[in-house]
Amino acid sequence: MLVAFYASFLAIWVVILSIRVIALRGSPAFKWFSFGNNNEEGLQRAIRAQGNLTEYLPIFLIIMLLAETNGLQANFLHYYGSAFLIGRLIHGVSFGFMKEMLFLRVLGTVLTLLPLLGLSIYVFINCFS
Repeated sequence: MLVAFYASFLAIWVVILSIRVIALRGSPAFKWFSFGNNNEEGLQRAIRAQGNLTEYLPIFLIIMLLAETNGLQANFLHYYGSAFLIGRLIHGVSFGFMKEMLFLRVLGTVLTLLPLLGLSIYVFINCFS
């Protein structure tokens, strides 16, 4: 089951982004993960990086599961899953760990939305066949 593979990697990324938020909120246990960046802007960016992932992740995994159960070939599932995973990693790093890297943020967004759209179209078309 390929969905489980991508779900597990993405869940680990959620944990990493969550620890980043906890660190920036001032937790002594995770202070090392704030990298000395304890300002309000850094905290807000980390919160949005985490929140943005948790907003897109459930629908992507649901659509990916539907595509997998409707017979989408494994190599296509890997293309979509890998693109989404890379997109979320790029977006999370550029938004949650860097000051401002617009190119990487946009690239991460594109690599998030295209796989979501592609899988959604596949599932929609297969509803009628």
